Amino acid sequence: MMLLGIDTATERASVALDDGLEINSEHSWRSGNNHTVELASYVNRMMIAADVNAQSLKGIAVAIGPGSFTGLRIGLGFAKGLSIAHSIPLVGVSTLDILAHMQPKVECAMLTLISAGRKSIVSGRYIWHSGGWKTDGTPYITTWQEVVQETKSGSFYLCGELGTVDRAEFGENVMLAPPPLNVRRASYMIAIARKRLDIGDLDEPNALSPFYLRTT
Repeated sequence: MMLLGIDTATERASVALDDGLEINSEHSWRSGNNHTVELASYVNRMMIAADVNAQSLKGIAVAIGPGSFTGLRIGLGFAKGLSIAHSIPLVGVSTLDILAHMQPKVECAMLTLISAGRKSIVSGRYIWHSGGWKTDGTPYITTWQEVVQETKSGSFYLCGELGTVDRAEFGENVMLAPPPLNVRRASYMIAIARKRLDIGDLDEPNALSPFYLRTT
């Protein structure tokens, strides 16, 4: 069952094609503010290379945020347009859930982090339960200074857009994910969406909207 994944939630973008047996094609790149120009081109080239057309897609997974206002609108608009035009099932996936799904099991709480602009970040807290990472509360806007303070309360695993974070700011109770696990990959989003598709848990294209967190 061939699925298309689209993630343009932040300046780090990713698209993938996955048939459930293998990743047929995947491309992740730093788009900056060029999502409008680059997204359709990357998707078209990927589908041509994989000899896949829209009619053969059995589902579309799209990142719905948190993330940048423009990036989310572009990715979601593209996915919804394709879904409606070709009657393709659509599933929206949390940006933070994508990051969480990529991480190994660790014996502590995990914070998934993405940039929120204006020196702020979005943080989502997760705990390992029943064989996977589960959300522990709602995402929230914070700063690096506040994250440093939060991690002093116990052991934590941090992943996501860590940027040039200084490891020395954190105590020995904090683990930082290795660089390859900090870049969101659309193939992991597809894996999340596939489980929902299998049980018929779909999103209505016209009703699906991006999830924003505002800085104050």
